[in-house]
Amino acid sequence: MRCGVVLAALAGFASAQAQPLTDAERARDEAVFDGLVEDGGPGYAVGVVRDGQSVFFAYGGLAEVSHSVPIGPETRINVASVAKQYVALMVLDLAEQGRVDLKADFRTYLTDAMPKVKEAVTVTHLLTHTSGVRDQNSLWALTGVTWYERPHNNGTAMRLLNAQGSLNFEPGSQFLYSNANYILLAELVEAVSGERFDIYARGFFDAIGMESSGYKRRYGLALPNEAKGYMYYDGWIANPQIANFFGDGFLYTTLPDQMAYEAQLQGEPSALPPSVIAKSQTRPDPTLPGGYGFGLEFDTFLKAPAIYHVGSTGGYNAYTLRLPEIETAIVVMLNTSRIGSVGLGQRVAAALLDVPVEAIGDYPAGPETLLARPENAAVLGRYELDSGTIVTITQDEEGVLYREIEGSQPAALLHREGNVFEYSTIPGLRIAFDNAEDGTRRFRLFMATQGTQTALERPAPPTDAASKTSLEGCYYNAEPRAEIVME
Repeated sequence: MRCGVVLAALAGFASAQAQPLTDAERARDEAVFDGLVEDGGPGYAVGVVRDGQSVFFAYGGLAEVSHSVPIGPETRINVASVAKQYVALMVLDLAEQGRVDLKADFRTYLTDAMPKVKEAVTVTHLLTHTSGVRDQNSLWALTGVTWYERPHNNGTAMRLLNAQGSLNFEPGSQFLYSNANYILLAELVEAVSGERFDIYARGFFDAIGMESSGYKRRYGLALPNEAKGYMYYDGWIANPQIANFFGDGFLYTTLPDQMAYEAQLQGEPSALPPSVIAKSQTRPDPTLPGGYGFGLEFDTFLKAPAIYHVGSTGGYNAYTLRLPEIETAIVVMLNTSRIGSVGLGQRVAAALLDVPVEAIGDYPAGPETLLARPENAAVLGRYELDSGTIVTITQDEEGVLYREIEGSQPAALLHREGNVFEYSTIPGLRIAFDNAEDGTRRFRLFMATQGTQTALERPAPPTDAASKTSLEGCYYNAEPRAEIVME
């Protein structure tokens, strides 16, 4: 039944795709934003492009909270990993010119990069996250460094990557999302073009009609109309923006610029060759693991093909969703961690297509069975998520529960009902505590726009004197250049 509703909606929409929004379509989309932004808080810039035309846009909230500066068409927002598609686009353009071979080892162009790694890592491996190159942020975490609290840039990332003696796996054999792949690609673009990456990118964006888009030359540089990114911890906290990478994210752009590019993907004139535009929306090698292409992910939405990417960093959140069969794109840009970019973009799409929000996905927003509220003492402890991330549940002096992850700020867990709590930092993200079938304590994470994640309790590290003594000594790992003293 759900499939029938979806297909009917898509078919009806496709037949009228060249038309501007009807009053009913516009009303449904506008209703999505009712009550979305808190008074005096950060917000959003959202647009819809259909058949090459910008047919809907909405702005709400503040770009700068302290001085009540509203978000508008001129506001530049960091789109985080959504920027990867543009780095891939630059690489494709250089390949079209014959200056880059996508099948060549990337060190053909970056001759001094990662000299200790002997395996061949092609440009395509980097583009598709099948290289096995480790994420620089994960490597820094091993050294006790929280990357966004230090003045890191591509230079410090490259020093860390160049010290690596091995990869996570044989290139091409697995998929593992790693921001380091796109830092290496930005360095490749710089080496091939002979220009500093931010300067080359500036010219590239100007050529394709994105005159208000670009990267900061260094952290702390003030951009005109720049939105600050905000997280919420008992009040709005502006991200310090100390780190400044090129390639994996950190692109500041406006909604009109994003929509102008979407129009080019849908057939409007572009300075890029049609072959580059077309190739950018495909996967270079469908046999490679993962569903990743040229800085983009491939899946389905409402049973139809979808091309998309999500970005998130330090209070900035972004999402681009393309539905190629009906020449439609939804662009979401946020400067707040309190709104989910994926959920918002998909609600806009559902409203546009007149499809019930419930049809968006099959992800549950909470457990099927509600249990009694557990005592705090029954949930405190150390848990491991499916991904391997260690999460600690703690409480403060007032009995408020917190989720703690190494390298991240704690998030208060607010009781909702029964055994379900909600993150104070991400509305809609719920955590339910119970026991697994074997009796192991666990929690599950629920959100309507993402799959359920499970974390099982893990024993705390031993604290007895003998165990501590056995660990004493100085440990050094040359790859992350980390020295840890246990005493």
